Amino acid sequence: MRSADHLIEQLVESAATAFSDATGLAARRVKPPARGDHDAAIEFRIGGARFKRPVIVREHIDRFSALSALSASVTRDGGARATLVTQHLSPDMIRACRELDVDALDLAGNASLIEGDSIVIVSGRPRVPQAKARRTRTWTKSTLRVALALLITPSLLERGYRDIAQNAGVSHGTVQNAVRALVDHRDVFERPDGHGLQFADKERLIDEWVTLYPRQLRESLVIGRYRAESNDWWRDVPDLPGRCQFGGEPAAAILTQYLKPATVTAYCAETVPREWIMKARLRPDPAGNVEFLRAPVALAPIDGLPPNVVAPLIIYADLVASGDPRNLETARMLRERYLAA
Repeated sequence: MRSADHLIEQLVESAATAFSDATGLAARRVKPPARGDHDAAIEFRIGGARFKRPVIVREHIDRFSALSALSASVTRDGGARATLVTQHLSPDMIRACRELDVDALDLAGNASLIEGDSIVIVSGRPRVPQAKARRTRTWTKSTLRVALALLITPSLLERGYRDIAQNAGVSHGTVQNAVRALVDHRDVFERPDGHGLQFADKERLIDEWVTLYPRQLRESLVIGRYRAESNDWWRDVPDLPGRCQFGGEPAAAILTQYLKPATVTAYCAETVPREWIMKARLRPDPAGNVEFLRAPVALAPIDGLPPNVVAPLIIYADLVASGDPRNLETARMLRERYLAA
């Protein structure tokens, strides 16, 4: 058995045992369905009811944005309701689970679980010592850039490090280190025919990238914040493909015709375009409703999409990071339409 699989089994078994100890309700790890993409499964018994839940394992869920990302992914279809297993859930995270309708267990016995008319809430139990097994990869800003470039442009998996470096805006050596880390953690693997790389589980990598992006990379990309007099100014400015493209709410509005943006996000190759500032009369404001960020990867129009929007994965990550319920609903629409494997 691979070490990563063994670690997952350990975490799920420990979480099931802790849940039973904390609640007096039976729970045990069982095999997941043969045809499925979940990490494991837990069988619960509450009263006379017995039910099985597929499990998604995330070692660390310590921010609302991370839970929002999970919520946007696990509730996007009508399949079996999945349950999160993680190292520790603080009282605030348990409360967030309830608000986002996410079922979750941790290794201390904290839990938020709903089944029919039964609701099980356990909160405030202290963190238990973390398992010795650790992830071998440390995510860095550069690794996140490389992973994003590969996810946006999968054809890069079959090309050389030079092309990946150019798209990700990092050095050749950085690409080598990032790819080695992705291979070590089995996010990508070398193709049997020797022609490049291949994703091991693209959906899982998307989930992890979206979780880490706001915490480890996004804030460092901010160029400036402004305030606009009109909420619709972004509709009237000239397209600047390759220089500045919309992300977040305006991009989602363009792609779905569903959202009315309250905050405008735009990604720039270098600087904030003066023609947009002048035309929209944008004023610098640290708490403004307009944010300009430096693009985490090379900007370019994407086939089949309007030229003034960034890649759907970045738009999706912006919406999830906001934690706004109206944005999460739109994020699910984008994921189904543009990010499905």
